[in-house]
Amino acid sequence: MPPSIRFTADAWKALQAQAEAAYPFEGCGLLLGPLSADKVTTKIVILKNTLRDEGRGRFDFTFSPQEFVNAQMAAEKENLDVLGIYHTHPDHPPRPSKTDESQPMLSGWISVIASVHGGKFKEAKAWWREEDGQPFAEISFAVPS
Repeated sequence: MPPSIRFTADAWKALQAQAEAAYPFEGCGLLLGPLSADKVTTKIVILKNTLRDEGRGRFDFTFSPQEFVNAQMAAEKENLDVLGIYHTHPDHPPRPSKTDESQPMLSGWISVIASVHGGKFKEAKAWWREEDGQPFAEISFAVPS
């Protein structure tokens, strides 16, 4: 059964703010929360979209494996687990793109895609796929009202 994910109010606000701040490029980061069967995001950690250093990153993203490991180790010191990865889609819907489908790193993690239009957060959806090559399936996603 695919996982589901929820956000605390502070984490949801942080995701929206970070999504808008990355515009017009794709932003990315980690979704952190307590180690538990119930996936509740309590903290967002920004990862640098390293493609921007190459003059890219408008419609794709990647991050440093070392930065990921460092963030994961810092989270463990706070008794938090990496629940998933988020990234943004500037001026595009919050569904996996062909580029996303080709990324093995998006397998086995909850993937939240936030759509930002004209610099303003529009919506987000959560996705899951167990293994690379499988299609993404939309999963349950709860945010504070």
